[in-house]
Amino acid sequence: MSNFDPGSILKQLLGNSGFGALGQIASFVGVIAYTQLVPRSVLGSYFLLVAVLQIASFVGVTGVSTDITRRLNKEDTPGRTLSTATVFTLGVTVVLVIAAVIASPIIDSYVGNGFNRWLAVLLPVTVFALLSRSVLQGEQKNARAAGLVAAQRVTTYAVGSGSLLAGLAPAVALGGALFCGRLLVLVAGIVMVDVSLAGLPTVGDLRRLAGRALDLTAAGLGNLGQEWVDTFLIGVFLTPGAVALYEIAWRLSAVGLLVTNPVVSVLYPRFAAAVDAGNHGEIRAVVRTAVVYLSAPMLALFAGAVAVGPDLITVLYGRGYAGAYVPLVVLLAGRLPYSLYRLMTVLSYSYDRDRGVTRASLAAGLLNAVVNVLLIPLIGILGAAVASVVSFAVLAVLLFRLVADRMHYPSVGQSIPSVIAAAVMFVAVRLVGRVLPTTLLSVLATVVIGATLFTAVFVLVSPALRRDLMTLVGGRR
Repeated sequence: MSNFDPGSILKQLLGNSGFGALGQIASFVGVIAYTQLVPRSVLGSYFLLVAVLQIASFVGVTGVSTDITRRLNKEDTPGRTLSTATVFTLGVTVVLVIAAVIASPIIDSYVGNGFNRWLAVLLPVTVFALLSRSVLQGEQKNARAAGLVAAQRVTTYAVGSGSLLAGLAPAVALGGALFCGRLLVLVAGIVMVDVSLAGLPTVGDLRRLAGRALDLTAAGLGNLGQEWVDTFLIGVFLTPGAVALYEIAWRLSAVGLLVTNPVVSVLYPRFAAAVDAGNHGEIRAVVRTAVVYLSAPMLALFAGAVAVGPDLITVLYGRGYAGAYVPLVVLLAGRLPYSLYRLMTVLSYSYDRDRGVTRASLAAGLLNAVVNVLLIPLIGILGAAVASVVSFAVLAVLLFRLVADRMHYPSVGQSIPSVIAAAVMFVAVRLVGRVLPTTLLSVLATVVIGATLFTAVFVLVSPALRRDLMTLVGGRR
């Protein structure tokens, strides 16, 4: 059977997309609730706490979690592999917690509003929640891992909103909600994992893991550079209120990842298997198709944001967040190269070009930080959005060059149907927006009309899409 069987791909896409959609909806609604329940400066401090937590946990566990996901199901002694990862992670976590306690006064003045007190408590539960999730992925329990991410988001925002409504102080309510969400993932992950710890690792085991983890952590710096380094540097140069604006723009721009994330996760193991089988022609065909279907929703979201973005932000978050509109449009423009670099990353890993990915990620992460430092003091949060887009684009180009000997260059003609559909949708949405009042229901109705129209026109003008839909229908039968 082909590695890219349409029925199998569709089945997994629907499963992963379902959990991803639930998590995105929970995050989307939860942030709206937070904007209504706490002042913008307090919300900004909360996001700064999350940024510091994410950066610290990235340093502590990213390399180990990536390594265990890739190696666990290939090892003859998975229990020993897990023991090595657990002991190594425990040591790193102790160092991180001690550093957080020592640096507490500095972090408190940076984060503000009393959120700093949670950092030392959140670090260990966050790190080991990530590790337990990576073990599930290593056991090929991807649906359970995706379900835990969705459950974490639902729990976090439900507990946080409920605590605020109950009258708890924002730092207690929101910090406690973060803890509850991550604790849920940790406990549920431990329950779901099959492999058990087996003995204590040797110094040699820990040294070898440290080498692999260092390389994999460096390879992930491109991802860290997007959003959390931006947020961190906005906090350095601007105010917590500006952080809140940027996070609103970022989360709205991430809607398109409902398509990107499941597609990439489903294609990764299939690319690897196809490379082992020498099916390079099939890989090229799938990549060509994936580029079309990853770029189409990004074009639609960009056109829609230009058309109704100001009204959408105002009715959802209030006039105090209207300043998020321009960064939102810029970030949406960057989601296209973002999706392409995600696709090129898994393709590069499938062809065992790990060092190339590491170099490209380091270059993009450094570029992102430098552009942020240069632009944020000059043009505020728009500078952070521009830095992300530049980094996305550079990373996509560098990673494509890694596999250019295996791929065909994208054709401009591939994008014509989606460009036509986006243009028709843009004109229609602008016309509808001029007629309807600026209320929540009317803006949401306009969004639904635009999405429906884009889909209909895309199907109508794209013979390739109609052919692929028929193939999928036939595969499901």
